[in-house]
Amino acid sequence: MSEKQQDNPEISKIKDFMKDERFDDVVNIIALYLGDSTDENYLDRLEDVIETLMLLHGGRTVLRFLIERLVIDIPSLLENLSKRDSVLRYSFLLLLKSMCEDECELFLPYSEDLLNSEDPNVREAVLQLLVFIAGGEKSIEDESLIKAITDSMSDEKDFVVKKAIQALIAIGRDKPSLVTKIITNNVKEFPENKELKESTDKIIRSIVSVEGIEEIVEEEEAIEDEEVEISEKELELKKKKIEIQKKKLELQEKEKQLEEQFIQEKEKALKLKEDIIDQETEKPLKKEDVEFPKKIKKIMKKEESDILDKELELKKKDLEIKKKKLELELREKEIEQKAIERKEEALRIKEELIEKENELSRVELELKERKIKQKEQKLLEGELERAEEFFEEGDRENKENGK
Repeated sequence: MSEKQQDNPEISKIKDFMKDERFDDVVNIIALYLGDSTDENYLDRLEDVIETLMLLHGGRTVLRFLIERLVIDIPSLLENLSKRDSVLRYSFLLLLKSMCEDECELFLPYSEDLLNSEDPNVREAVLQLLVFIAGGEKSIEDESLIKAITDSMSDEKDFVVKKAIQALIAIGRDKPSLVTKIITNNVKEFPENKELKESTDKIIRSIVSVEGIEEIVEEEEAIEDEEVEISEKELELKKKKIEIQKKKLELQEKEKQLEEQFIQEKEKALKLKEDIIDQETEKPLKKEDVEFPKKIKKIMKKEESDILDKELELKKKDLEIKKKKLELELREKEIEQKAIERKEEALRIKEELIEKENELSRVELELKERKIKQKEQKLLEGELERAEEFFEEGDRENKENGK
């Protein structure tokens, strides 16, 4: 049982300093008070401190200072709470409820690590804090954290699994599409786990309507179809690029052949000239051979004319090859441009689907807002009643002991 606050001089000092708004002095007193505690009475003292602060003006500010300055350490706090029975542990967590709702940034950084704690009571406690946080003003949007909570649905302890389901339902009321996507992907990894599938179906039924489920499934299928179509188009573009590369190689090979042919023709012409020169130097002209040089000249002129014609033809072919190269380059650029346009179109479609999903979430939230508020009010009233009964029982025990 915790120490009686009315007989505790440190608690009295805390109250006096709180009246004067001497918050730094209050933090120092609490640090000394908790520092002098033993393993047996640490939690009793901590409970007295938090209960006192929650009843005083400015108490939340001081409690935030205590957590920020690590006078109260969230991980070690939950580790210590795990040693208590479930009723006392839950009652203590209720004292942190308002802070979880209003200042969740003090708890969220530790949540994912604590979900991997070896102690199942710690895992359940942090899941309860996440339920409180989800019931506050800020939505939980961290996909990594939601994935860690989803993993807790396969926990070996049933009470941890139940609390994980409760946490996902609480988070899913604000973010139904996000939670649905994560838990659906998770259950696909374990198709033979029937209990996991049943839990997943229960969560989905709690956070989205039947129409909403159908629309989300349709949108996911549409996205998958778009991704398949994009992949097919990308494959088609790659094939076209390969064909263009192949044609480029063929043109290069043809160009080489033409160059070799041109060189061979030039070599023939040079050889012919050399033969003619050799004949003129070796055989002196005779009277009967006076007309021979004219024939030679005609032959040379004809050969030169043929060579010029072939050079012109080769130049024309070279121009055609260059023209085809330019056409291929332009076609390649057009294909690349089409690929970019298709990717942009796919991104635009994805953005539209995301906008539709967000619009669905907003509509669902508006339709369910009154029902959710009623459930939350009933839950809050139930929690307050249990807390009041617990504290009334404590007061009765204190009175009986006082007697």
